[in-house]
Amino acid sequence: MKVLLINPESSQINMRKKATTIPLGLMAIASYLKREGYDIKVVDLDLNPQSIVKILKEFNPDVVGVTVLSTLSGNAAIKISKIAKKHNKPVVWGGFVPTFLTDLCLKEDCVDFVIIGEGELTFSELLEAIKDGKPYSEIDGLAYVENEVIYVNKEREFSDLADFPAMDWSLLNPSEYGQVFFQAERMIYLYSSKGCPAKCSFCYNAKYYGSKQRVRPIEQVVDEIEQVVRKFNIDGIYFSDEFWYPGKNEIQKFFKLIKEKELKFFWGCQTRLGVLTKEELQQMYDSGCRWILFGIESGCEKRIKEIKKGIDLSKAKETFATCRKIGIATQASFIIGYPGETVEELKKTINFARQLDADYFPINILYFQPGSEYYDDSVASGEYTPPDSLKEWSTLQTDEYYGPNFSEVPKKDLMVLHFYTQWQAFFKKTPGKSKSSNPIAKKTVLDLLDNLFRFGLKSILIGPLVAAKQFLTVFWYAKAHPKILKKYGLEKGW
Repeated sequence: MKVLLINPESSQINMRKKATTIPLGLMAIASYLKREGYDIKVVDLDLNPQSIVKILKEFNPDVVGVTVLSTLSGNAAIKISKIAKKHNKPVVWGGFVPTFLTDLCLKEDCVDFVIIGEGELTFSELLEAIKDGKPYSEIDGLAYVENEVIYVNKEREFSDLADFPAMDWSLLNPSEYGQVFFQAERMIYLYSSKGCPAKCSFCYNAKYYGSKQRVRPIEQVVDEIEQVVRKFNIDGIYFSDEFWYPGKNEIQKFFKLIKEKELKFFWGCQTRLGVLTKEELQQMYDSGCRWILFGIESGCEKRIKEIKKGIDLSKAKETFATCRKIGIATQASFIIGYPGETVEELKKTINFARQLDADYFPINILYFQPGSEYYDDSVASGEYTPPDSLKEWSTLQTDEYYGPNFSEVPKKDLMVLHFYTQWQAFFKKTPGKSKSSNPIAKKTVLDLLDNLFRFGLKSILIGPLVAAKQFLTVFWYAKAHPKILKKYGLEKGW
């Protein structure tokens, strides 16, 4: 059987595309299906927009799979799927959005199947059922439409990641995704694990992964790194894991293999506060680690307990000081606008964030993420009414404020603090020796230029206007509200 797997482009409504990254979930499924003997073609429209009609005619797949990782790609996914249906192809959706908005996806008249959660085994079994004419009701982790009725099968149990193959780079060229970031000139994203043991109220992880972390075999991960470094000239790896820490024994194996293979590359990750020892942080630096993102989320102990973050804030200053001494750039992320959050609580968070002296300190407004405890509870109680169509979902900006404000903090305060940290980060100098004077600023400019030409004449004409609007929005909130900044002790800067 021939299977066409597509990563749709993000919404072009307001040109807010970010840097294109390898569709790792789609690649994982593609690599597994190829190993199982299927003829696979992966098309990343986010990287290279092209005619779906032409691809369908030339490849003539038996099944078309579409990944929908963000609501911003919902409209594009629908458009692709309608074209596939006109060519009489069964359409399968998978990813974050179909998993948590299953009914909305299946109500579109162009989606036949939805894979819920991890897709390798479910997709493989679905292909067998399609080929052999078997019933779909026996396939765990599958939802589908039959005679205009939506059926949702039982959840699939998690698999051992050792059963899955490494990325098959004959399907996509990783060098096309290289980005400038810190010392790296060609950084790409890879993953070494799935899931996170935390149960944060604002995150979908607890529902999607069951608050469990599964680690890929370290040997496989390092082999994958070796291949992209030596064959594709990649010099930077950003682990996209929700929580990077393979375990005390496995992390030592990771360091050992990197040294034995004499791999020279820079890397970074996202991890939890209090997990890494000083010795491990030094070993990370020695093996090429140059940046770490710590999800702090609040500077208030009471709030940390309420959101079920499970970290000890007292360890933050020491950890950040250690990283600074070693030479690892730090990023401390915070969330504001929690239900019931007060101005006094927010002041504590801002003060705590400043004391950390992190190299980057993004402050994001709480996003009611489908699948999270906050989202489910607010929808169930009637406090929040989410969009009732994928078209409406695709217009929302998940990286900015768009939804309800259940905090006691004025909306304008939240907006000012959010954009103020964006402004500060843009002009922040890079710590240590770097080929990029400012990775965030440079990356932003390069992404903008890339977007201007990626979508043709329309984007070239509209792009500068949109970029100007975005710049003015950031500038307005960051610079035109001195009273609010003074309110949170920021009148003299960060």
